[in-house]
Amino acid sequence: MNLTTAIALSVLFAAISAGVGIYLLRYRAAVTEMLGMMIGMTFGMMSGIAIGYFIGAATDMFISNLVGVTVGLAFGAGFGSQGGLMGTLDGAMGGFMGGMMGGMLGVMVNISPLAVWVTAAFTTVICLTVYVGLIRLVQRSSHKQYAKDPVCDMLVDVATAKLTSAYHGETVYFCAPGCKRAFDKDPERYLVQSLRQSTAADAPAMLN
Repeated sequence: MNLTTAIALSVLFAAISAGVGIYLLRYRAAVTEMLGMMIGMTFGMMSGIAIGYFIGAATDMFISNLVGVTVGLAFGAGFGSQGGLMGTLDGAMGGFMGGMMGGMLGVMVNISPLAVWVTAAFTTVICLTVYVGLIRLVQRSSHKQYAKDPVCDMLVDVATAKLTSAYHGETVYFCAPGCKRAFDKDPERYLVQSLRQSTAADAPAMLN
């Protein structure tokens, strides 16, 4: 694979990745911290692997790793930020790993044109299939009902939540046993804190 072709394929894959990421932004209101981590990791890994591979098949280990990791970090951390700090970190980590793996793969299979193009097709199909799966996952998640854990503010899927407490006739949902224990010791503290945060978030909208 020559460098011009590798750059063209990389730009095309980056455009596809950006298109998928922009499309998923319409569901950002339903993105939990966990889903954001999945989004970040997927974008980081897939974009890093594919683009790192294309560049690796045309250049050397240093350049392919540099390009793959840079692109993977940008896509992973950028779109993973929908899930807050954890999504950003997971996306960055995915981009780092994906870029290095893609770059190494590209250099390693550069033993014949057939090996390069067969691996390119196989890698691209896998990456695009993972994107399709991610789209379906986010779409399904958008139809779920979530409740905010009053202790850590993480969104919890009401349908699958196993940790709950009843307080003044209302069901409170938790993401982890530690959050439930903390709430049960002093429920008023966390409910007041959650109410203050909601009021602060609504204030700008009320001013407009």
